[in-house]
Amino acid sequence: MAMVTINGAEVDQDDPCALFQALYSVKLKILAGEQVSQISIQSPVTRDQVVFSAANMSALNEELNRLAAACQQKTTGRRPNRRWSLRY
Repeated sequence: MAMVTINGAEVDQDDPCALFQALYSVKLKILAGEQVSQISIQSPVTRDQVVFSAANMSALNEELNRLAAACQQKTTGRRPNRRWSLRY
């Protein structure tokens, strides 16, 4: 039972449901703009501001999907049905 700290909370890394909840709260904070960095570059003539987030949202979404499937398999004993989510 290895514990990791995500968003200030101790979470068991072997429990996919707890990991999903912790990472989903991190995703909501990123979407709300709480974890945004800002850089200001100033010269005598111009002033530029750059706002960015260091998060990789596609990787976070992939991990959330994987954890949701693992959590569903753990709680119900069945894997999620992906038949209707495929689009060509």
